[in-house]
Amino acid sequence: MPGTRNMSVTISVASVLALTISTGWAQQEKVKRELPAAVAKAVKDNRPNAEIDTLTVEKEDGVSLYDIEFQKGKGEIEVAEDGSVIDIATIVNLKDVPAAALAAIRKGAAGGSIKQVEKSEVRAEVKHGRVVKLASPRYIYEAELVKGNQKAEIQVAPDGQVIEAPKWKD
Repeated sequence: MPGTRNMSVTISVASVLALTISTGWAQQEKVKRELPAAVAKAVKDNRPNAEIDTLTVEKEDGVSLYDIEFQKGKGEIEVAEDGSVIDIATIVNLKDVPAAALAAIRKGAAGGSIKQVEKSEVRAEVKHGRVVKLASPRYIYEAELVKGNQKAEIQVAPDGQVIEAPKWKD
């Protein structure tokens, strides 16, 4: 998701279950995974019935952000602790990506393949330690790329402008 982060903690549901089963401290782990009421409401309002796969709590400029990835291709959402939706991403088919954005993604793949594309609807940003809601949403296409055993991600605007170029990693 867009933005620079200072700190992040990731909790995978599978890891939590394995840890809970092996150590027997279900109550303590359950409390750690509980979402603040405002965040839970934003998730329910925007992705009803979606199951959380991964939860990452991040700090950006002093603001706690909950980056939630859902199971079964339901996308992801980033919500500030006060319940403000920063952005919400939906998995899209290549045929639904604007031509200019798709061309930029293909160029960024540089002979690799496009694993998945998400359309992110950016509704707010964190500026100077505060959540600032945008007057109208901004859209970004984020693609996961694969080339051999390397992976990268690229972010492009609908007009094809590259927002974040791919950085290939093993």
